[in-house]
Amino acid sequence: MKKYICELPSDLFEIFLVELNGYGVEILSRDEKNTVFAIYSQNEESQTIKETILSIFEDLGSGKIVLEEDIQEENWEEKWKENFKPILVEPFIIIPEWEIYEGKDLIPIKLKIAMAFGTGLHPSTQLMLSLIPKYVSKNDKVIDIGCGTGILSIAAAKLGAIVDAVDIEKKAVEECKVNSWENQVKVNCFQGSVEDVKDVYDVVLSNLQIDIFDKYFSQIKDKFKKVWLLSGIFKDEKDKIVKMADENGLEIIEIITKPEQGKPDDLWYGFAIKHK
Repeated sequence: MKKYICELPSDLFEIFLVELNGYGVEILSRDEKNTVFAIYSQNEESQTIKETILSIFEDLGSGKIVLEEDIQEENWEEKWKENFKPILVEPFIIIPEWEIYEGKDLIPIKLKIAMAFGTGLHPSTQLMLSLIPKYVSKNDKVIDIGCGTGILSIAAAKLGAIVDAVDIEKKAVEECKVNSWENQVKVNCFQGSVEDVKDVYDVVLSNLQIDIFDKYFSQIKDKFKKVWLLSGIFKDEKDKIVKMADENGLEIIEIITKPEQGKPDDLWYGFAIKHK
């Protein structure tokens, strides 16, 4: 297994996590100036992960890999198990793949090893998980655009929705399929972009960064009938979404927020939007 130790300005770190699209990181140190973190990958996928990291750094205009090393996979798995704690986002509880949820009050979602270590789930993901049970009903036709590892798709499917999931990254689609199987739900995961979404759905899910909404907002707004749930929006980006919704004849029916851990003023936003 490969371990990549990276350094990035702290004000870009949360944006990096969103663009990383589901892969977990381990924060090694963090202050107001810089964040040092580790990303782990299986040997067979290490080159792809490295290229992805470097590509995001290039897009952000900052960041570097300061160390690349091989580690024993057995030690990694044990460390993951020791550190992972169930994450509650009612009505869902996120648990590692080896655990069995014995309760009856919550809906379990299992995560595959190495997909979420150290993240505690990104605030934008938690916002989406909070919105889904409010707006997704049984037999709703749902599309998850930019599905990543498929956690939002799985949540919707567990509520009885009929779910498609799309991502431009082949690896993300493969992980979505594996995670769906692990959670015993049916999700139609396929590789593609917004242009490849031909149908109109009851609900659209999109946890994406603002530059993707800048490019595709007007296209995505034509893909839903009932509600559009979106997140990945940080701080001042909120005003952009409000403006784009108004310009496209949409009404924002709910806005929820969640701060970055340890920074109560650094808010992430989630939106529920409908046609006027």
